[in-house]
Order: sequence, then structure tokens, then C-alpha cells
Amino acid sequence: MKVLHVITDTNIGGAGRYLLYLLPQPAFRGLDIGVACPDGELAQRLDAAGIRRLPISGRDISHSPRLTMELSALMKKEKPDIVHTHGSLSGRMAARLRRIPVVYTKHGQVRVPDARGILPPPAGPFTRFINRVAARALSDKVIAVSEGVRRELEESGINPYMITAIPNGIDLGPYKRKSRRSPRRVDVSDGTDKREFLIGTLARLSPQKGIDTLVEAAKIVVASCPTARFVIGGTGPLESDLRTKIRDLRLEPYVRMPGFVEEVPEFLAGLDLYVLPSDSEGIGLAIIEAMAAGLPVVATRVGGVPEAVVDGETGFLVPPRQPKALAQAIVRLLVDPDLAKYMGASGRARAEAMFDAKTTAEKTVGVYKDVLASRRKRRQASYGTD
Repeated sequence: MKVLHVITDTNIGGAGRYLLYLLPQPAFRGLDIGVACPDGELAQRLDAAGIRRLPISGRDISHSPRLTMELSALMKKEKPDIVHTHGSLSGRMAARLRRIPVVYTKHGQVRVPDARGILPPPAGPFTRFINRVAARALSDKVIAVSEGVRRELEESGINPYMITAIPNGIDLGPYKRKSRRSPRRVDVSDGTDKREFLIGTLARLSPQKGIDTLVEAAKIVVASCPTARFVIGGTGPLESDLRTKIRDLRLEPYVRMPGFVEEVPEFLAGLDLYVLPSDSEGIGLAIIEAMAAGLPVVATRVGGVPEAVVDGETGFLVPPRQPKALAQAIVRLLVDPDLAKYMGASGRARAEAMFDAKTTAEKTVGVYKDVLASRRKRRQASYGTD
């Protein structure tokens, strides 16, 4: 079976890390795999992993006529049995032009909040009809990364029979919790106070990730817990604004922004607590990584996040855009090390049981086989054969 993945991300976000975890798994080893991807950080990681990459244009865009035709020409040359897209509308359109079966993974929520954190209204009857027709026209199967995303897809009008929920999975090995005093710990803190409690997050610095809410919560936390330190890893369009906000709130001694983080397991090994303050998440691959590293998690109750974080068991869930609630949850774990340790251990056990990339890969290949079998049946029916 020959499978062509299409992703136009240049940065290593959730969809990119999903592929980096998924494609080396045993279930994919017997397949002929290629990834159509533009140059960038993700391309470099794919190359380093030995995953066959097919360079394309269309950096960080879902659709353009030029990209559609470029991908169509690539598919004509490659002749894949399945095209698996990750947010690329042009990829789906090109595959349809070539009559190639399409699997589309929806990595995020359907209804995404605006810059103020306000959700758009639910789809009305006409929009649901259009979504249903468009989904059928452009995809054979839609993979949702959580049950929450699956429900949103159904509510948007897509027929349930087209949707399969397959939770994100990771390679658990690199995330085995290292010593809290690991060498990396000094790198992510300021290295001056060994008693400090390190709270971290790793995200693209974009509006929907809610990092501004975390900065506001940090102001509340350090007022009562001066040993708290925050580390915000990642880059993105809000980086400059966030640095300004940190300076304006006089948080520079307490909050660090190291920029792009190359080694996620090492970054997590230096933390005591992981925070995900997003306004919108499909499930939050970063949460799963933090749980696998044995960290307690404080996250917002959005999208599929509650499927990963069990409130009161592996961490705490709070409403989005509420810095006071976020700060209270952080402080609760900061002042109770035994609770933090218990939640970290519970989170790792949950990650091992539910979010192993090996299982994700097996289920994904199962979807490919189902799609190809269904396509063969339709062809046989159209030719009047058994």
C-alpha cells in the first residue's frame, strides 16, 4: 500500500509531531510512505527521521489553485493508493482530481474561538448541509483526534459514518521521567534557586493557545508563591507581545521565554508542573507528552482535553480565559507536593494505557484498509461483478 501524507505546516506543531510519532511505528513499516511538505522546521525533522519527503510550495496555507495543481501533478507521478491530509484543502482537492481515496485528519476543534476567546455560533441548517456535501465530495473518511472533535464534526453536519475517532498517540519511551534535578533543569530555570517550583508550557505562540492568560495567572501566583518560576517554550506571532506583557507586569524575574525548544523530553524533565491554557484544542498532544513525562497538568476544559486530563486525578481543569482560576489550580499543586506527585504518576499511567503511538498507527492503517475495501466494493458494484 502506498500512502501520501500532505501537510503544509512549516513549524513543528501538533499535526507535525503527530506524523513524527506515527510514521516510524511498526504498522507503517510495510507501507510505502511519503510526506508532501514545504521546507521548514518540520521538513528538517522528517528528513532527520529518514521519512521520505516530497518538497512542495504552499508554506502554511491550506489552499491555493497553484498548490492544488502542484499536488495533482505530484500525485500523478507518485500514484498513491491513499492520500492522507492534515489540514490541506488543496491536498484533498488534488486527490479528488486524480480519483484517489482521501483520509483527512481533523487535528483541532471545528468551532475555534476568536482573539477574544468567543466561540462562533453553531452551524445552522444550510451550513450543515454544505459541510455534509463538501465532506462527502472531498474525503472518504475523516479521522478525529478525540471524541470531542468527532462530536463537533457531527454537529457541523458531517455524516457520522464518515468519522472515526482515533486519539493521538506518542512514543512513550523518551518521556520516562528523569530526575527533578536533571542538568536540563538549570537550563529552563534561572539557575539561582534550587527550591523553585518550575511551571512550564510548550506551544505555538498564537492567540488560541491562551498564553496571555497564563502570563496574567503568573502575576497572581508569584504574589503568594515567590519561588514559582514559569517557562514558556515556543515561537509564534505573539512572541513580541508576550515579552512586552511580561515586562509591563514586572514578571521578568519569574517568567522566561527560551524560544523554540528542540528536545521536548528534556524540556519537560526540568519541570514540576505543565500548563495548557488554550482556548481551543483537538486533544492537546503536548498534554499527552507532559503526562508521559510524569507531570501533573493544569489545563483548560476545551475540546478533547478532558479525554486526556482527568480532573482531580491527573491534574486540574479550569475554564478558558480565567487567569484567577488557572492561578488557583497552579498554587494548589505548588503547595501540595504529595498531590502533585500522585497526579503525575496517575497521568503517566493514563498516557501508557490510552495514548501509545503504536495503537494509533494500527488503527490508522485499519482506516486505510477499510477505505480501500469500500472503494473496491463500489467499483465491483458499478461493473456488475461479485
